[in-house]
Amino acid sequence: MAAESSTIKILVAEDDATNQYVFRAILRSASFDPILVENGLLALERARSERPDIFLLDMMMPVMDGYETAWRIIQDPLFDNVPIIALTARAMQGDAERTLQAGCDDYLAKPIRRQEFLDKVSYWLHRNPAEWMPRRLSMRVPERDVA
Repeated sequence: MAAESSTIKILVAEDDATNQYVFRAILRSASFDPILVENGLLALERARSERPDIFLLDMMMPVMDGYETAWRIIQDPLFDNVPIIALTARAMQGDAERTLQAGCDDYLAKPIRRQEFLDKVSYWLHRNPAEWMPRRLSMRVPERDVA
């Protein structure tokens, strides 16, 4: 899996430097080379040029939070087959549902556990998009004709 992992692009949007360090260390230990950004706006900009295979989004960031970022990702056909995992320190009742309503495909509470984190990333990288795309596509706002 190491050779495969090195070609997979994982975009991590996280504003906390300590969490960035932890995510980078865990992902590199599994032979991934993550792309790290500090907020959702930068995530969208980098995603257009880097074309990630998966998004890992902190939900509480400055400039643009993870909820808005996820919503914008699902509106863009460029990212139709790219899963989104929410990362949040607020593991309160209703948080998982809120992230799913924003367009995220799954949810992890921080602090993360290394193996659970890697297992979830691997699961979504190998899951058939046909299994989860209908829900996401149903959330897309139809484009309007401009007169």
